[in-house]
Formats: sequence, structure tokens, C-alpha cells
Amino acid sequence: MRLSTSTNILSYDWKSPCRVPFEESVAAARAAGYRYLDANLSILCRKGYPAAALAEDGWESLVPGWRALADRIGVKFTQAHAYFSISGPVPQDAVPGGDFGEEMIRRCVLAAETLGVEWMVIHPFNVLVNGQISAEASYRSNLEYFRRWHRFWHGHHVGMAIENMYHHDAHVNVWGDIDRLIALVDELNEPDIGICLDTGHAWITGYSPAECVYKIGGRLKCTHIADNHGGPNDEHIAPFMGTIDWPALVRALRETGYSNDFSFETHHLTSCYPKAIQPGLVRFSYELGTYLLSDGFARDARAFQETSGK
Repeated sequence: MRLSTSTNILSYDWKSPCRVPFEESVAAARAAGYRYLDANLSILCRKGYPAAALAEDGWESLVPGWRALADRIGVKFTQAHAYFSISGPVPQDAVPGGDFGEEMIRRCVLAAETLGVEWMVIHPFNVLVNGQISAEASYRSNLEYFRRWHRFWHGHHVGMAIENMYHHDAHVNVWGDIDRLIALVDELNEPDIGICLDTGHAWITGYSPAECVYKIGGRLKCTHIADNHGGPNDEHIAPFMGTIDWPALVRALRETGYSNDFSFETHHLTSCYPKAIQPGLVRFSYELGTYLLSDGFARDARAFQETSGK
């Protein structure tokens, strides 16, 4: 597995999102030790925020510079995260974000191609029927939506990884159901469409992330690695700060032969602090990830379980 982090690990300043230019985030991650990155393009699409470069005119001229920076300092963008709408479920025959969302997806694919991204994560969406979220209508609409977009992604050599969402009684989302997501990907039936497992989303929904790895199997192409306390909020904190079983997850990834990115999406490790002191936390995340993927972590976990009885 390759250790990586989302570039949104350095995005907030004093709890305010989308404040740090993309180039600065990339440089900070490399300085911390990362050689592989998830280009979080979704936060660059939040029009009205200071660092929302992809939502502004002239965005095309910026992307080659991002690739040149990565090549110069020695990092690769192996994952990315596409735009997603934050407006909630959509009516039948609508798409997330409307015309703006369609344009942002297009820009994200073109940017990902220039950056050399292997797999880009995209969110599925919920569909309303008579004012209520419908699992059947959501499935049909997502099937059509991803089939349509796949032609464009494939033509630009970017793999599509559809992410599991989170569901609980106060936050209904049909894409918290791992089996439904697997069925969708299987019906799409394209070699460059797979699944991104978000460990935090799985845990909030009530799944063991490790069991999700076994269930998803070879469909797993990307990860979003973060901890939480099982809900109700998606905390996006670092491993061991919440209640996920990290030895079990790492063991599952190893046993299933997963070899792509073990990619942190832990922006709330850093987000509450002034930007000036966040680079030290980015370095800590690299040390933590290196440890999690090491044989030493597996030995330490076994020794702890034997002596503690846990």
C-alpha cells in the first residue's frame, strides 16, 4: 500500500475552510514526507471561498503549474476527489449541483487527467420521490448518471471510484448500504469503475470497516482513512482518536491484497488551528501512517491484545 493524504489536510485556517492555496497544501504534505497525494479538487470548487481555484475563470492555466510543482518536488497525485453537491437530495430527473455541478465535474476530470490521477472519488446521490428519499429511484438515477459520466472519465484516462456514504436515523442516505453500492458498481461493470471505502462513513453507518474491505474485495480502488466515534457526526479525525479498530482494518487490507492508496482524509486533525502551526500536525500524520502500515504496528497490536485480553 501507498501512504497518502488528501490535500485538504492543510485547507482550513482558524476553523475557516478553503483558505489555503492548493500549491501550499501540496508543498506542506511533501515537506512532511508524503510522496503520494489525493488531490482534493472538491474544495477547489466551492465558489466564493478564497482558495476555490477550479470555480473561477482562468482555472485551466493553473493546473499545469500544479503538475509541474508536483514533478519538481517529487510527489504523485495517485487519487483525487471530484466535486460533490452539498445541497442534499435531488428531485427525479435532476443532477447534483445542476449546471454548475456538471461543469465542476467536467473541470475536475480535466484537472485530474493533467495531474496524472489514477482514480478519482465521486459521491453517489439520493433522489426524492414525493418529498421522500427513494432507494429505487436513487439507484436508477445513479446508474444512469455514472454511465453517462463514465464515457467522459474513460476518455480522459481517469478511473472512477464511487464512495460509500454514511447513514443513521437522523441522516438518511441510501448509499450508506455497502451492498447497494456493490450492486451498483457490479451493474456498471466497467474495469475503471470501482469503490472508495470511507472508513468513517462505514463506522457511522454501523459497519466494521474491516468487514467492508472483505465484502468489497477487488472492487476496492481507493480509501478515505479517518476515525470517529461512530456518529452522529463525520468527525474526520486521525486514527486512534475515535473508536475504529485499526489493527483489524490494516489486517483486512493486507489479507485482501489491496495495493493502492491508504489515504488520510483527516482535515479535522488540523482544521481548528491557525495555519501557521498546522505543518507539524501534517508531519505527525505522516509518522502515524508510516507506523500503521509497518510490520511493527501489527506486532505491537498483537502484543497489546495478548497482554490486555482485548
